[in-house]
Amino acid sequence: MDISELNPWLSAMIVLFTQIVFLYARTLNVIYTAERKLIQTLVSGNIIGIAWLISISLGVNALMTLQWQPIAGHLIGGSVGVIMAFRRKS
Repeated sequence: MDISELNPWLSAMIVLFTQIVFLYARTLNVIYTAERKLIQTLVSGNIIGIAWLISISLGVNALMTLQWQPIAGHLIGGSVGVIMAFRRKS
């Protein structure tokens, strides 16, 4: 199956989820780096990388094919991830 054959709503849900994971893991990564916790930093860094690759591949396809659903999923997921990270930090 080609990425361009995915249903736009399925793409949107995947992008939403991966953006939440990406931003939450990025915040944890910064915390772990500041606390000099090597293993946690490496694990969260790998989670960031995988989430970013999935999200960006679907996001670029959405931009090229003008599918608004994954773009909306990207924006909403990013916002939710930031909110979750802020609440985690407090």
